Amino acid sequence: MPELEVAYQKFLKQVYAETENPEWNIENHPARKILDQFPKEFGKWVEHLEKLLLIKKGGYSLKNNDLSLTEWKALGFLENRQKMEFARNNRINGW
Repeated sequence: MPELEVAYQKFLKQVYAETENPEWNIENHPARKILDQFPKEFGKWVEHLEKLLLIKKGGYSLKNNDLSLTEWKALGFLENRQKMEFARNNRINGW
């Protein structure tokens, strides 16, 4: 789950750059409401989803009732995000 750590660190750097009171901005950022919906173990959940995505890409067939609706949506989000990052990186590298 290093991607989330990197994204979070980038977010913190942006907060420091945008405000003289970063603690206020962190607590009142619109994303806070979304993050507060998840337990503190959110990172472990995302890591679990990334492992599921890896075995899915490896050919393991997941059945409809293997995951909750939320897990399916999150898995789809992660898959789309990875595809977009791959495409962006290939454009940057001239592939």
